[in-house]
This record gives sequence, C-alpha cells and structure tokens, in this order.
Amino acid sequence: MTVPLPMLLGILALVFLAINIVFTVVYAFTGGLEGVRAGTSLGAFFFSVQTLSTTGYGAIYPVSVAANFASSVESLIGLLSTALATGILFARLSRPQARVLFSKAIIIRRYQGTPTLMFRIVNERRNQIAEARMSVTITRDETEEDGSVMRKMVNLKLERDVSPVFALSWVVMHKITPDSPLFGKDARKIAADGNVIICSFSGIDDTLSASIYARHVYGAEDLRVGHRFVDVIERKPNGDLMIDYGRFHDTELEQTAE
Repeated sequence: MTVPLPMLLGILALVFLAINIVFTVVYAFTGGLEGVRAGTSLGAFFFSVQTLSTTGYGAIYPVSVAANFASSVESLIGLLSTALATGILFARLSRPQARVLFSKAIIIRRYQGTPTLMFRIVNERRNQIAEARMSVTITRDETEEDGSVMRKMVNLKLERDVSPVFALSWVVMHKITPDSPLFGKDARKIAADGNVIICSFSGIDDTLSASIYARHVYGAEDLRVGHRFVDVIERKPNGDLMIDYGRFHDTELEQTAE
C-alpha cells in the first residue's frame, strides 16, 4: 500500500512469474500434456500461463489424471490471485494522497522578538484541503527515579494549528518561550538529547471528501538557526498567485541573526 506504483506492479509480475515456474516444474514432472513435445518445458510454461489466467487456447491440454489435478489446483490459485491482485490495485489506486510537501529544513529565527521554530508546508495539488490541522510533537528522554530512561512525547504549542482552507502554503510556527521544551537549546544540544520533531498533518480533501494524512520527521541535522525561508509565492500580472517549488526548500542567513 505504501510502495510506489511501478514497484507494486513489479511485485505482482514477480508473483505471477513465480507461480508459473512452480507449475511448470509440476507439469514437467507429471507429464500428461497433449500438444507439448517431450523433453521441453517451454510448452508446459505457456500452458501454465494459460491455465493461471483462465485463457485456455486449446492447443495444449491435459490428458492424464495428475496433469488434470494440477491444472485444477492452478485454476483455483489463478482465480484467488486475480481477485487478490484486483483488490490490492483498487485499494492502492483509490486511496487519497495528501500530496503535502514539507520543507526539508526547519529553522529557528527571531519573530516578533521571540525565537521561533518554523517550517513550512505546501499543497501540491490544485484543490483545497478543508479543516487542515497540524500537530507538532517532540520526543525527549527523561530519567525516572529508578534510573531508567523513558522516551516521552511532548506536544509543542503552535501559533496556529488549524486552517479552515489550505490551498497554497502554510508556515507552521512555535514560539520558544521558557515553558517550551526547546528553550535554551541549539542544534548541538538537540542532537545530544536525541530530540526528534514529528509533524502530523490531517485534513479533508475538498474534491474527494475524504480524510487525508501526511507526516514528516525532523532531526537535529535538519535544523538551521538564524535562517529564514526564501519567498516562494509570487503574484502574476493578472493577479494570480504562483508558487515556485524550485525554491521551496531554500533558506538564507538573516543579516540580523544572533
């Protein structure tokens, strides 16, 4: 369900080939196929393909009890595998895709006088996502009274975690105040503490009226302090807004960064 479509088709093709190879060996061992020259396995292979796909051209057919029994078993496997492959492909192709792109970098910059953690997302489709929601969680290790270390998850308070309509881009912000788990930390400290930032997005596809989800994980290696995101939204002469995806992940060092 999660592999790329070409890989899924390749897996189904390999399974189809493997079943036919197994039954080719069975037919070559049992014999009893009319229209196949003795000592050749190519005819048995093509008979297996015809049986598994329920094609049956009639030029090759079983005549012995063993061959008939093997072809009956293969016909049943063919029916079940066809139904299974159809279900997998239908579920794979009908599943709504979020197509929400997260910036590769996550930054910390001063915003309204307060250090603020920021990353941005963009809707890669032309449609709109209703009731878009974002949650950001940071993992941190805490030492218990008995000396054991337990990994806990803490939700970060966002400036805005709900958007009625998400059509273009969204800059997600968390102000690093004294009550924030990130207060007083830099990239080195975050890496030493093993902190990982997990971002989860959910919404309703306005076209399919189906719930969609997306998730991205940031580590210390993705953090850039004192940077700002490069502007990607431009307005055309006719008033339409355009997003330059080529610069979506780019950041630049702020001149006033501290």
